[in-house]
Amino acid sequence: MARSSWKFKHFDTTLYNYMFLSKLVKSVKITKLFCRASTVPKLFLKRYVNLHKGNMFANFFFTKYSVAYKLGEFSFTRKPFSYPAKKKKR
Repeated sequence: MARSSWKFKHFDTTLYNYMFLSKLVKSVKITKLFCRASTVPKLFLKRYVNLHKGNMFANFFFTKYSVAYKLGEFSFTRKPFSYPAKKKKR
């Protein structure tokens, strides 16, 4: 199901403060983001941001294709599983 049209996009309060600070002062850089439930605004275009993955931060560059998605969609928290290689006997 799609999200209702009357609901607004979700922004965390810290993300909201960073957005206004970066518009007023150009030298403010958004470096670490903990809120993965927030929506990516157009302000993040062509910027590097560190997204929190639970125990570390992942560096991500936002393009025009990542606008209006949630921040959590870009920080993968699971490790890819692979079976360990077996040693061959001689």
